[in-house]
Amino acid sequence: MTDPRPYPERPKFPERPKTDQLDQRSGEWQTFSALPPPAPLRPVEREQPAPKTAPAPQTAPIETIPKLATWRKRIGAFALDFGVGLGASYVAQGLASLFGANAGAVDMTGYVAFFAVWLVNRGYFQSRPEGQSLGKWLLNIKTLDPETETSPHLIRSVARESVLSLFLLTEALLVPLAADGLFAVFDKEKRQTIHDRAGRTLVVESERGYHLDEKAMRFLEGILEGDAAEDVKSAARDLLSQAQRNDTVRDLSKQMQRLSKDMDQNTRSLRQQTGKQMRNWVDSVKEKLDNW
Repeated sequence: MTDPRPYPERPKFPERPKTDQLDQRSGEWQTFSALPPPAPLRPVEREQPAPKTAPAPQTAPIETIPKLATWRKRIGAFALDFGVGLGASYVAQGLASLFGANAGAVDMTGYVAFFAVWLVNRGYFQSRPEGQSLGKWLLNIKTLDPETETSPHLIRSVARESVLSLFLLTEALLVPLAADGLFAVFDKEKRQTIHDRAGRTLVVESERGYHLDEKAMRFLEGILEGDAAEDVKSAARDLLSQAQRNDTVRDLSKQMQRLSKDMDQNTRSLRQQTGKQMRNWVDSVKEKLDNW
């Protein structure tokens, strides 16, 4: 037979064990908890998110340009390449004259040979991986495409040298070449001439080459520092002393002095006459304008 009484409810939390202790002041027994009182709950501090910092501004990549070639090397390489073309022109003219060509055909053969060698040497060879003509190889410089940092494409290289060839075709050779160089003088950042801008190229230093300028300087220094310099100086002194003792040379020097004096007098008189004519012309123009 079951017990009709319901089961007692169980506590939600186990009760703390209690102990009896005699209070010495009052003399009575008091009940104390054997466990320490629970610590008060502290509020949980949530970690605050770190403040968002603005992203650093992206700076544009700095364009690095290789070391540009010096003016001395650029002019030297141009002179060497020009000499190669000129030598080929003379050889072609000599062969044409041997085969009995007339004067016009000989001149045309020389022009064709010069510009053919020029375009092959400076147009084709500069488009090779080395980017160097013969003159640039001798002086350790090369032509560079700054976009790809390699030698220029064949079309760009030929277009570059074609513009320079047009300058060489003119009768006043030094005038267009000087104008071409002035563009590079004012462009201090890249030193691009007109033909450089036409081909979008730069002329920079190169490790590959013959180092002709350095070898020539060492050779000259060796000559000047050695015994050969003394021999040359002594030979020059002897030649001057002999020339001073020679009557022909003495008469020639006197004639040159007289000629220089006559030139100065003629130049002075020419200036005076030109000045008078200019004044008369200006006065006549003024009179015509006043009467008009």
